[in-house]
Amino acid sequence: MSERPYQATLLKEGNTNMSAPTGALPRTAADDFRPVGMDRVREVVGHPAPFIADKKETSLGEFATRFIAHSTFFCVATADAAGQLDNSPKGDPPGSVRVLDPWTLAIPDRPGNKLADSFENIARNPAVGLLFFVPGVREAVRVNGDAFVTDDPELLAMLGAAGRPAVLATVVRVREVFSQCGKAVIRARLWEGDPRGLAEAFTAGGSISNLLVAESAGKMAATFGDHVTQLGDMLEHAYRNDLY
Repeated sequence: MSERPYQATLLKEGNTNMSAPTGALPRTAADDFRPVGMDRVREVVGHPAPFIADKKETSLGEFATRFIAHSTFFCVATADAAGQLDNSPKGDPPGSVRVLDPWTLAIPDRPGNKLADSFENIARNPAVGLLFFVPGVREAVRVNGDAFVTDDPELLAMLGAAGRPAVLATVVRVREVFSQCGKAVIRARLWEGDPRGLAEAFTAGGSISNLLVAESAGKMAATFGDHVTQLGDMLEHAYRNDLY
C-alpha cells in the first residue's frame, strides 16, 4: 500500500509520537478519506429484508430474558450531554443482571477504577446501549433504553455477589430489544480453540503491565512513584482480592 501524505510526513520527520499538541487538532490519517452519506451507504449495502427490519421489540421476551440470564459478559455504551461516547465492559456470573419485568433491567456495579464514566454520562444523558454475550453462543442480544443509577439497599442486596451487595445499581428502562446474528463472532472465531496464542503474540512474551508502563512511563511514574515497577503485582492483587 502506498504511503498517504500523513504517513509520509511522519516517516520523513521521524515522528512516531501520535499525540496531539495541547489545545490543537492535528491533521490525522482520517483526513485522507472522504465521508459518505446514507444514500451512498444504502447504494453499497442495500436494504434489510422486512423480517430483519421488523425484528426490534419494545420489551424483553422469553428469548432475550433467557439470554441475559445466561450472559457472563456484556458492554454498556453511554454518552454525555455533548454526545461524547464511552463503552464499558462488564462481567459477572450468569444471572447477575436481573430482568425485573419485561421493560426493566437491573445491572450491578462492582469495585472498579472509580472513574465512574458511565455514571457521569447517565446523570447527563440517560440513553444507554447494552450488548450481551453468552460464551459459546455465536449470537448476541442488544438492548437500548434509558437508565438511572440507584443505591436502593434491597436492590443492591439482590444484585450482590460473593456475600457482598452491589456497590450501586443501574436500572434500565427498555426501549428496544433485538438479537444480533453470529457472523462477527464466527469471523473472529471468538469461542474457538485456545486463545493463549493471540495473548502471547500481543504481549510478545512480556506482560500487560510492562506494556502499559513502557507506553506511559511518565504518567505512570507520576502516579505510582517508586512503585511503578510493582504495577503488575498490584494489578494481580486487585484481580485476586478486589473483584467484589
